[in-house]
Amino acid sequence: MALFSENFQWPSSSVVFESIGDGARDGTAKVVERGGRWILKSPSSFSYATGQPGIRVLTASLDGTPTLIRGTVFAIDGDLGLRVDELRVGSALDDAQYTTVTATFEHLASVSSCRHEDGAARSPGQPLVFPASGGASQMEATLRSGENSITLVVPEPVPLEDFETQLAVFQAMLTFAADLPCGQLTLVATDRSGQTVNIFGRDKYAPFERPTRKPVEYTLRFAGDWIQHTIERWWVAYSEWKPVLQILAGLRYQPGYVDADVILSSAAIESVATELQQHEAPRLSSHESRPILEALESLTGLNHAQKEAVAQLKGDLGRTTFRSKVVQLIRHVDDEVWQQARASIEEWTKQFLKARNTIAHAVSSDIWENGVLLRGIRDANWIVLTLVILKYLDVPDPAIGRAAERLGTRHGVRYRGIEIFT
Repeated sequence: MALFSENFQWPSSSVVFESIGDGARDGTAKVVERGGRWILKSPSSFSYATGQPGIRVLTASLDGTPTLIRGTVFAIDGDLGLRVDELRVGSALDDAQYTTVTATFEHLASVSSCRHEDGAARSPGQPLVFPASGGASQMEATLRSGENSITLVVPEPVPLEDFETQLAVFQAMLTFAADLPCGQLTLVATDRSGQTVNIFGRDKYAPFERPTRKPVEYTLRFAGDWIQHTIERWWVAYSEWKPVLQILAGLRYQPGYVDADVILSSAAIESVATELQQHEAPRLSSHESRPILEALESLTGLNHAQKEAVAQLKGDLGRTTFRSKVVQLIRHVDDEVWQQARASIEEWTKQFLKARNTIAHAVSSDIWENGVLLRGIRDANWIVLTLVILKYLDVPDPAIGRAAERLGTRHGVRYRGIEIFT
């Protein structure tokens, strides 16, 4: 969805509507604001039965413009109304299909700027290709130089939801690139008849209106001639690494308590480590495991629970540990890059594993009171995830090095008393 629907300027305080589908009767509704959301208050027009979906679809003419209204049944003042979730102003067709959409995002123009460490720049007018994703077909994307807009085009008309699927993948990438929340601000579509339709809806995250950073401070920019390959790698990761990249976006949009952020970023690290894991030898070689296995085999008279415990111990001998996954993950990034990020990987590994296990298992420990250490681990986790993902995306080494320097400068200076940062 493009824009929070409460920002839509209603032409009047009431709406005459017709219902599409079940669960609503034609009628007139009063437009009411509640808690930052618009509600259509119409006594007896909306019903809700157990097992029936709460979504209702209406058509209306707003100031002479055909409009589709989609919303959710909502209790208001002792009656049922409709909470508006989406408006399509310019078309009243529920099954309309579209050929192009243009969306604007916070910080897009700045992230599309070029820096010398990005290497050769791509032509500003050169279209990019967004691979097929989540059931949505491949689309051609054009970034407008100096603007916060992006236009997606398809050769054959598709439902609006296909464009929204592709824009969600792009928004997650833009958020990662800017290292800032990047809210979607507008969405304008062209249907198969050439009609322009303005979509107002519920973005997953609200626009944040953060000040734009200087381009040198961004993690990734879209101006290098290598960006098409990076896009293809991101689209693959978005599909195959779920929900890692969504977790990253969430950590930027809605940071929680520091210990919650530590465990959430830890889950992302474990998932990435598992995805990138190559063959890793077990903790013990077969020669080292033999005497332990023989001792376990010699046990007799075991009950069912004890036999299960023995089987688990045997499996653990050949299991790849979380520690080994983390160590292997670190190897994906060159040592000099960690140095540029001012990160002591050896110390981070020790502190990270301790904190992760303590929080995950709710162990009584003084780490719960050590807020500075927890914040340091959280920020170091972000650095590790960022640099590993940049490496996976095949971003050129100079650009990765500059991102490492920026991350080290931004986070390292806050934790001079913590050995994680040098």
